[in-house]
Amino acid sequence: MKPLFRLREFAWVCVSEVEDWLYPYRNDDNEPLWAEDDDDYDDKVTYIEAQMEANNERIDRLQSEMLYVSSQINDINILLGKNIRSHSEGQKSSKTIIEESEEKS
Repeated sequence: MKPLFRLREFAWVCVSEVEDWLYPYRNDDNEPLWAEDDDDYDDKVTYIEAQMEANNERIDRLQSEMLYVSSQINDINILLGKNIRSHSEGQKSSKTIIEESEEKS
């Protein structure tokens, strides 16, 4: 198995060199690709963290708007006198949802 591994490793090195020769995408060919330092890694991490935070804020805003809309729908149903049974069930569930969201905030 070891000679087979050495053969595969040698083939990989040859292919890598041919690839670098055919597709030069690096500025400095003196150092190998694994030794290059990715300077903008921190910038990428910061960007991703900012995007995640913005998405979390959007989700929180949409959840609060959804709760507001469902409470308004329940109020309209009360005024129209329709769905009396579903209103009492919906009001209980919306109250618990609103209380849970207030506790989380």
